[in-house]
Amino acid sequence: MLHEADVPYRFDRGLQSYSIADSFFLPPLQLNLDESLALLLMTRKFLSRQIHPAFRHALNAGLKIESNLPAAVRKYCVRALESVSVRWPPCSSASAAASVFDTILHALVEKQQLEVRYDSLTDGRELDLLLDPWRLVFMTRGWYLIANDQRHGEARTYKIDRFLKVETAGRTRRPPPIDFTEETHFGAAWLMIPEGTLYRVKLRFSARVASNLEEVVWHKSQTTTRLDDGRLIFNAEVDGLGEITWWILGYGDEVEVLEPPELRRRILDKAGRMVALAASKPRADTA
Repeated sequence: MLHEADVPYRFDRGLQSYSIADSFFLPPLQLNLDESLALLLMTRKFLSRQIHPAFRHALNAGLKIESNLPAAVRKYCVRALESVSVRWPPCSSASAAASVFDTILHALVEKQQLEVRYDSLTDGRELDLLLDPWRLVFMTRGWYLIANDQRHGEARTYKIDRFLKVETAGRTRRPPPIDFTEETHFGAAWLMIPEGTLYRVKLRFSARVASNLEEVVWHKSQTTTRLDDGRLIFNAEVDGLGEITWWILGYGDEVEVLEPPELRRRILDKAGRMVALAASKPRADTA
């Protein structure tokens, strides 16, 4: 059993007993208080079954580290953790796609192609694809795979929850370009969907939400300017207007689109439809 598990062992004929080679174990970790607390915060608080496909393994590793801490350090860390909570925003359940995640990660490590069946929202049907996996990325509310699509000959982004079947193809993948990163892949998109056209966006936010806007880096190109009356001018250069439109609508009447005209028309159109729906008489639910 030890041999099958690749555990290095030896048999002492004099003692008639087996022992495991010392090289198999990690040396004792000499962690100070701050290092111990930081690790336990990550494994006990920032870990979430919802976002971490290997949640159980990571939690077990944290418990092993905790059990080997000096009593005084462990006691302090436990008291500190009792005072900390982390509330993640709603995300796709990573635990449901754990096996898919493992298969993709194995293909990335071994540089293998993937044969997948993907439930495409864009195409409105299931697709059988041959992919060259390049990068796993957690963004917004779930895990995504950036992969070269052999059918189209370009890198695309796939939500791993929508993979219905994932298998390694037994063939070496096509490597990514030397300068490939997720930053170059997503470019200047507001979040993750570039549309091929750059727009200079200028927004004016009310004083009520100005501080909230200043505290967050929403986009790498953003600049902000406070006006004398407390309002905020927000500038950014983004690729595509689809994603930023929904973000703007989330601020309701606290924001006005100044530029570009295309974005003003989009907001006006969607706001008009929202008003029409709210003003209409609700139909009976037939579902």
